[in-house]
Amino acid sequence: MNHFIIEGEDFARAAYNALAFTPARSVVPAAILHVEAAEGYFLATDTYAIGRASVGPLEGFCSTAEMELSRTDLSELDKIGRSCKGQLRVTVRDGGELIAAGIQANVQTVIPRRSFEYDKGVWKLCTSLLEKLDRENVNVPELLALDPGLLSRFGKIKTPKGTSPMLDLKITAHDEPILIRCGPLFTGALMPVDREVAEKSAARGVDFLW
Repeated sequence: MNHFIIEGEDFARAAYNALAFTPARSVVPAAILHVEAAEGYFLATDTYAIGRASVGPLEGFCSTAEMELSRTDLSELDKIGRSCKGQLRVTVRDGGELIAAGIQANVQTVIPRRSFEYDKGVWKLCTSLLEKLDRENVNVPELLALDPGLLSRFGKIKTPKGTSPMLDLKITAHDEPILIRCGPLFTGALMPVDREVAEKSAARGVDFLW
């Protein structure tokens, strides 16, 4: 059994931000909470956009743990983080169960172990993609097409008090994912629209709007 202690507000914000990247009809029906040593993060994707909300530093955790979470679980963790009015003690049992309990307030929630049907390798791909984009040299393309519905998810991100909610985008090519940072604890990626596919649509045409 492992546990860590974190400010409830910080934990709630990270869970809320991950929820924005776990749409109801996603091909990836879960998000994950990954904790290692004194750091952790929520990671979510539907393969078109990625959101990684960092949590930490954490007090008391001594090993690595990872668990799957549903949209309902993320909402519940957001709720208890806001209602605990102070620090939250989060315990990850060996069987995969997560217990979040307020230290100052008498509130608690239990998240059972989940197991969803999808390719679990997606989390390794997401992590390696974010790391790759962070290393690449910037070569800004002249034209870039985006799905505004996907971009709007980043407008829902909550940042810590006193930090800017502005997005910082790193664009490397018109057909490569865009690395996005929002505040000091959120990193994401957004897939651009494939122009060769989109230009076949009568509504857009070969030249899009140009």
